[in-house]
Amino acid sequence: MSQFTTMRGIFAMLAAMVMFITNDMFLKLALSELPLGQVVSLRSAAGALVLLAVIIANGEARLIRTAVHRRVAMRSGLDALTTFTYVLGLSMLPISTATTIYMAAPLLTTALAVPLLGEKVNGKRWMAILVGFSGAVIVTRPAPDTFDMFALLPLAAALCGSLRDISTRGIPMVVPGAVVAFSTAVGLTVGSSVFALWETWRVPDLFPALCIVGSGVTFALGNVLMIYAFRNAPVAAISPLRYVLVPCSLFYGYVIFSHVPDIWGISGTILVVGAGLYAIRQEAVRGRDEARARAAAAARAPSGAAMPAAVACSPPKS
Repeated sequence: MSQFTTMRGIFAMLAAMVMFITNDMFLKLALSELPLGQVVSLRSAAGALVLLAVIIANGEARLIRTAVHRRVAMRSGLDALTTFTYVLGLSMLPISTATTIYMAAPLLTTALAVPLLGEKVNGKRWMAILVGFSGAVIVTRPAPDTFDMFALLPLAAALCGSLRDISTRGIPMVVPGAVVAFSTAVGLTVGSSVFALWETWRVPDLFPALCIVGSGVTFALGNVLMIYAFRNAPVAAISPLRYVLVPCSLFYGYVIFSHVPDIWGISGTILVVGAGLYAIRQEAVRGRDEARARAAAAARAPSGAAMPAAVACSPPKS
């Protein structure tokens, strides 16, 4: 992957994270008035409509049939598990708590990329993974008198999300990112509609309806951007960028939901974000070292190639 392509993937990932945390904010507001299955179903349907419009606008309507590709279906299933476990946790926990626990995902993704994608992770990165995961565990308040079982839901979502992100790399490039996201949205719509059969649906008022629409739009855009990122940049380079979610969730949690994190949340957040930033720095150092090595090899190549010619042209000894 070229440096330019990698940077585009990085910027796409940053934009995707802003979309996703805004989606979480809209979801939590809607969940305060409507049941889980109804919210996820309507949100996913709205997202599917937005993605369908994107597909048609890009002239890719004929490629919708690729949404049934085995790898696409696998990703959609993993995304459905990620969504249900995370949104259920989000409905029971403060947005900053759910988000910080879910931040184990990029660490798990980096770790799983070693056996599943063959990527290399050095000792310093492994240390960052362990520290960050420890931070996520701290946010769950592991003491018996403070532990909340619902805190395990974002952790389960992190594992499913890691497998989802890694599976994205195996999707053929002929399948447009919008089609992959459309498949996910349709799968979530169907799955959550079945789940909603055990709920009592209500006609939403204007405010929750607007929240669902806003969630659908940000969900759709976030998926397209994230799929583009994982296809165009190394997993180890973009996974840590999920930590952008943490300060955004703290902002939304304080401004929208009046939630101030306690000492557990603050301590865990520092560890998780610190580990993520360290992983980003390690990736930057690695990229710089590789660029220097390539430049040095290119500088040595002409002189090395010229030596045989000089020897060949020298007169034979008498």
